[in-house]
Amino acid sequence: MLRHCYFCGQSLAQQGEFERQRAPGRVAFDLERGRAWTICGRCHGWNLWSLEDRQWALPMLERGASRARLLYQTENVALLDAEGLELVRVGKTELPEEAWWRYGRELRSRRIRYQSRVSKVGVATYAALSCIGSNVGLAGITGDFHLDDDLYANVTRWRRFGNTAWRGRAPCPACGSVLIKLFFYKSKFLILLSAEGSQLAIGIPCARCDPWDFDKVHRLDGPVAERVLRRALAYQNVEGASWAEIHAAVRTIEAAGSAQQLIQQLAAERRSLSGLRGARSLALEISVNENAERRQLAREGAQIETAWRQADELAAIIDGEL
Repeated sequence: MLRHCYFCGQSLAQQGEFERQRAPGRVAFDLERGRAWTICGRCHGWNLWSLEDRQWALPMLERGASRARLLYQTENVALLDAEGLELVRVGKTELPEEAWWRYGRELRSRRIRYQSRVSKVGVATYAALSCIGSNVGLAGITGDFHLDDDLYANVTRWRRFGNTAWRGRAPCPACGSVLIKLFFYKSKFLILLSAEGSQLAIGIPCARCDPWDFDKVHRLDGPVAERVLRRALAYQNVEGASWAEIHAAVRTIEAAGSAQQLIQQLAAERRSLSGLRGARSLALEISVNENAERRQLAREGAQIETAWRQADELAAIIDGEL
């Protein structure tokens, strides 16, 4: 088996069986042409396996790919997740794309951390320090928390996110006042707005306009709006979700048609985050993060396909010589 990258010398130590190996990169294979590569995690070089290693490994790689989850696919390559090991399968795959599971797994992990004993002890300690700080005139050093029913969630939010969701300049088109900071406790008033194409837009109601209407908002568009919305939703859904709640959110996305269609539907309704609870709030968080991840995977998929074409030409020469 390969032990070091041909291109940069990075260790590619394997542990024998395919099911147990955890290479510091990815494994790519082409069952039709009988080729396999280890993709270096540092330089992204494609290291061709020897003919002997391919003979026993290719059937196992194909079996692993059949049980994997599809991350992204182009016309010629598919990026798969095989329980922590990323595979690049050359050729079309018959696996269905399931957009929800990647971020659903993050929401489930968030719920486990939220409910853990370590987190509860940490939150109790933090809240106690905040109370002591307030009593000795140091209010605000660790946050200002009220002894209400949501104390645990509020302390967890403060520890994880701080108090500021966004800083910048966003003028109100009606009165001209400029918003320079959005605090997290006000992020529940964020409104989804309609935008061109697949762009995202949000609005923060102007505090100075009276009477207020939907045209009197501090508007954020594009990547900035997406980043703020992702942070605000993570803040709102800090407790994570169970698998049952995640599946309910997935059904909400499926009922809308797709993640992008759900966002457009909520934008057409001019929904604020405070009006979204339970499955719809989780569905929106999954959808927004899915769109961001899909763009990243699309760029990565194009890079992988280009690298595969170059590696395949070199492999054809090497195999011809052998």
